[in-house]
Amino acid sequence: MTTMLKPNILLLISDNQRLDTLGILKKTACQTPTWDRIAQEGVLMENLRTTSPLCSPARASFFTGFQPHQAGMPHLTFSGFEKKDGEFEFRDMEVTKPPISHYLRKVGYQCLYTGKWHLGANNVHRWFDWVSACDEGERAYTEWCRWQGVADGFIFHDEKRSGPFRSKHHPGMSVPQTAILDIPADKEHNNWILGHAFELFGLRDRQRPFFQVISMEGPHPPLMVPKTYYDLYDPEKITQPENWDPTSGEPSFLKQSYYRRLRNEWGKDFAAWRKPIAVYWGYASYIDALFGQFIKRLEECKILDNTLVIMMSDHAEMMGQHGLWQKFCPYEEALRVPWVMRWPNLFRSGTRCSLDVSHVDVAATILSVAGVDIEELGLEGENLLPYLLGDETEPNFRDCFAQYNLAPNFSSWHGVENWRAMVRRPWKYVMHENSETELYNLVNDPFELINLAGQGQNPVIPELQQGLLAWCDRTQDPFLEKIRSSK
Repeated sequence: MTTMLKPNILLLISDNQRLDTLGILKKTACQTPTWDRIAQEGVLMENLRTTSPLCSPARASFFTGFQPHQAGMPHLTFSGFEKKDGEFEFRDMEVTKPPISHYLRKVGYQCLYTGKWHLGANNVHRWFDWVSACDEGERAYTEWCRWQGVADGFIFHDEKRSGPFRSKHHPGMSVPQTAILDIPADKEHNNWILGHAFELFGLRDRQRPFFQVISMEGPHPPLMVPKTYYDLYDPEKITQPENWDPTSGEPSFLKQSYYRRLRNEWGKDFAAWRKPIAVYWGYASYIDALFGQFIKRLEECKILDNTLVIMMSDHAEMMGQHGLWQKFCPYEEALRVPWVMRWPNLFRSGTRCSLDVSHVDVAATILSVAGVDIEELGLEGENLLPYLLGDETEPNFRDCFAQYNLAPNFSSWHGVENWRAMVRRPWKYVMHENSETELYNLVNDPFELINLAGQGQNPVIPELQQGLLAWCDRTQDPFLEKIRSSK
């Protein structure tokens, strides 16, 4: 088979997946043979952090190469804008920077998308040639389930069935309730997405390279999975993490936050969380198996080795650690996510990159592999190929940034503050809008148990603070003005 000048590109996205679920890392009992294979035969990025531990902002960054506030997606798409009478008018935001596909189409790629988009209702059709199973702003899967004669497999569409999976408090967000899938496994939502991906793949133009995205909903809650995966891991063998309980140096507002309340109501005792963790791992293994089916199809078509395969996730999950459920905070459990790549024509098997990298680097790296000249695009992210190919030595540290922005319709119940974080190895420095700060040495204290910012004036703080504020200024981050006005 003749090698094409440009590789096909396959981007497989999981949702809400922690880095420590990767079997190759041996951090947990979770098994992910598909992730492991791509890492073993290509590149494993050991230190990717999301730009924001929330779906839409994170996705905006890796699709566009810009920070969330630069890409017009500071929080979830369904933002609320407060009226004078205190009511909220909801308007769906959409990403304001062009995604990867915009540039790939210009150099001949056919661009295909299936699954979760979360960057604006119905605008995905503008950026991709063919789109299918994007359940954003419509209920295609719900209707399909009805035609199949089964209950809606996306349980949050069903108010009655979703009751146990939602908090009793406004706004009824997910809780770590687990259940065995109550419809046939071949009708499950992620499996439905995969079916559409196979269909688009079969209809592709074989005379052109393709960029295909398959974006799954799992292992994001609700934690409802097929029985095989529900029982895959023994809860009693799961050990309690060192940072299970809140630390004395945590920001003051966390004590009253929505996410502390949900964690405590589910159970302060680790025993209450063993089964949710086990099912979460099972869900990660299930998504891995679905991805594996698509990789197998590429092999059968004899095009796997001419395809750049990229697997990554948008954000991670606290899963009770630091006394918190969900994400929304700058701890490593919520920020660190997996990213692996394989293309034998470029990457040596078993390559590991320990560099601190960010979601903003994804677009620049993918576009560079595809031969797109990124110099004129003004991307915030950096092309990482020189480090991955050994052309440049990894620096001792590389600044990476993360952020969280409260949507106006979150402010009445959320209970946390806007924040900005900077990682400059070995340090992580966090600044909250109420002026509270956090400082951790990630080498000496990987579980972030000791907030050094609360133990006197650490000599590294002025330098880190200056670096973080300079980044805010350079990227025109509105957070900078909020900090100034709060003083």
